[in-house]
Amino acid sequence: MLTTKRVYLIKQVVATSVSGFLSLCGGLAFGFSAVLLPQLKADENYPYDENYVSWIAAMTPLSMVLGCLCAGSIIDRVGRKMGHIILAFFFVISWTVQAFASNNPIMLLGRFLTGLCSGAIRPITLVYLGEIADPKYRGLMLFSPSLTLSLGVVINHALGGFVFWRTNALICNAPSIISIVLLLVLKESPLWLIAKGKIDEGVKVFKWFRGDTDAAEKELNLILEKQKEKKVELTVRDYFKIDFMKPLLITFFLSVSMQFSGANIITFYAQDILGQIIPNDYDPFILMIVADCIRFIAASSIFFFGTRIPRKIAFFVSNFGACTLLYCLLLFLYLNPPNLRWISLVLLIAYMTFSSAIVTLSWSFVAELYPSKFRGVGSGASSAVSYFLLFISVKITPGIASTLGVLALFCIFATITVLNGVILIFLLPETHGRSLQDIEDGYKKNNVSNVEVSKL
Repeated sequence: MLTTKRVYLIKQVVATSVSGFLSLCGGLAFGFSAVLLPQLKADENYPYDENYVSWIAAMTPLSMVLGCLCAGSIIDRVGRKMGHIILAFFFVISWTVQAFASNNPIMLLGRFLTGLCSGAIRPITLVYLGEIADPKYRGLMLFSPSLTLSLGVVINHALGGFVFWRTNALICNAPSIISIVLLLVLKESPLWLIAKGKIDEGVKVFKWFRGDTDAAEKELNLILEKQKEKKVELTVRDYFKIDFMKPLLITFFLSVSMQFSGANIITFYAQDILGQIIPNDYDPFILMIVADCIRFIAASSIFFFGTRIPRKIAFFVSNFGACTLLYCLLLFLYLNPPNLRWISLVLLIAYMTFSSAIVTLSWSFVAELYPSKFRGVGSGASSAVSYFLLFISVKITPGIASTLGVLALFCIFATITVLNGVILIFLLPETHGRSLQDIEDGYKKNNVSNVEVSKL
């Protein structure tokens, strides 16, 4: 028989799963370019142009920036649930445009729409999950978008080995359509309802998700007490205060680790990159699927075991572990000792595991660091910065790889990630097991301390 505590946890898990369908859609979009580009080149009925290759790959992360910036204000206005529904609807449109694209401009339009939706996924899902989850399990819930996104990449890459790219795009519509149906029964975020003055409905939904435990009642009372405070419209000056600027700065450096650790670059140019890193006696397509599976396994491991390890510690182990393994792989490939090529594959697998963990762990912090008044806009802004950095890395990769070589490219990325990790040692807080209100109050304490110090 299920205990009362387990019943409420199941409700949170179900809501997380429904929201996760959108992250699956984002994973399909992430993985599409790696199988699309080789097939476009071989498609006699498509006007393939080498000048469009990097733009077809990079258009999605570029438009993700706009999607992130729009998402924050949208979910603050219409709600987290409606934000999910709008996103799923536009995903259907974007995949349909790509499936029937007859030239490069139309393909770029489809990729732009897909990126717009994919960019909005992170702030919409992370904010929603952060607001419904029990602090004890919130880290677990916030890992789930990375898990389902990784699954989407695996599915799309696997489809690319068996189906034509147009068929692939149409198949990618299925999760979006399923999402729309499931989202109709999804509960709205109780924190958003309360913030909008719908107190009774918000309290009811909060108790539906969290129950009547002492911890839940204490958190609810804090939220309601906060709601009673006089509402002040945010001004431009508010966005330059420490409780906005510090989370933005931290998430910027987290984004650098995400986008320059190499995991996402390999996702976008999987077959080309892996074919150059690993010796020719390995099939690039098989290597791509192996890399996808590694990423999914890494995300799964963090999902199931992440609550047992403080996330700050897990992040730094992953960050510096990935860089160390990458340096070892690059040194080994440079020396190229005979009869030991299998070692390069082992090092690549280990590196992919750690770099994939960086991505999953970094995203889990985004929805937690911002105070409630900045959460929608802040999460959108941080996601936009992250995807702009992804656009830069995806756009420059072919040029650097062809000019300096893939080994030099990843050596640069590893060095950036190491230096970035050192900076984060002094900035990144531990959020594991803390309530959102507790994290928010931490900025206020910092403000008070700064004022007292300045007076002295």
